[in-house]
Amino acid sequence: MTKNIVWAVEGQLKPGKKDLFTQVMTDLVHTANNELGTIIYEWTVAANGTDIHIYERYEDEVAAQVHLGAWSQNGPRFTDVVQITQITVFSALSQELRAAFAGPETVFMSPMGGFTR
Repeated sequence: MTKNIVWAVEGQLKPGKKDLFTQVMTDLVHTANNELGTIIYEWTVAANGTDIHIYERYEDEVAAQVHLGAWSQNGPRFTDVVQITQITVFSALSQELRAAFAGPETVFMSPMGGFTR
């Protein structure tokens, strides 16, 4: 197994927020691009223009914590434009990092097998 930390965020764009969403996304992608240890940070949108998914992979738990450390600043901007419907965590986490994801929309998956190249 890998020490990478992986999660996906699913949500819906709030009505009337498309232009603001695009600006928030651009800012957050720029910020994540400058974080050491961020491996993948990809935003996608469904054909309906409303459903969004963000796929994130970090080198290790330290890199994931660095990214989440900016949530106090970036989180309110994000949740102003997106209603989070589910966060799926695909990695084993420390109790500290797991607590950062605590919430009814979070699903914790347990690694079972496979590999990362």
